Amino acid sequence: MGTDKGMLMKEGYTWAEYMEAKLTLLNLKTYISINSSQFIEYGRFFSPKALIPDQVDVRGPLCGLLSAHLRFPKKDIIVVPCDMVDLDTSLLQRLLNIRRQIVHADAYLYGQTGFTEPLCAIYTASGLRKLCVAYDGGNSTDFSVRRATESLNTVYLPLPENTLDFRNYNTPDCIL
Repeated sequence: MGTDKGMLMKEGYTWAEYMEAKLTLLNLKTYISINSSQFIEYGRFFSPKALIPDQVDVRGPLCGLLSAHLRFPKKDIIVVPCDMVDLDTSLLQRLLNIRRQIVHADAYLYGQTGFTEPLCAIYTASGLRKLCVAYDGGNSTDFSVRRATESLNTVYLPLPENTLDFRNYNTPDCIL
């Protein structure tokens, strides 16, 4: 994107604030995963207690997920990226409902053969412990969130008809 996506604006709010509001509608406590260089900027919009700086040496969203687990090792974590601004909150509610019904999985996410969305998902504390063990054990070569979910006992929810809900905005021309 060439800029911090969480600080892009939508309807008068940063994308990070916009996505936080979606989670707040579901009565979920929210935290923002950041790298240490973003602390001051995000501190202008969020309480320092709501910010989770990266704590592990792995690239991409998996770094934020594992860092959040290290901060809250006994908590399940629902993950939503700041650039998925078209996501309907009903899809998050479906994830929460399935998590309540099927309790013995490591992760809950939307997917089908050839496509999964591991960044709109719930990861259980036990599933995240498995990922940390794999990471600590040196199995972190090409260790992406998508690849990591392959090693977990995952419940896949069917994708909604409108897959624009899962659109990630990764280039400036996407948001014009």
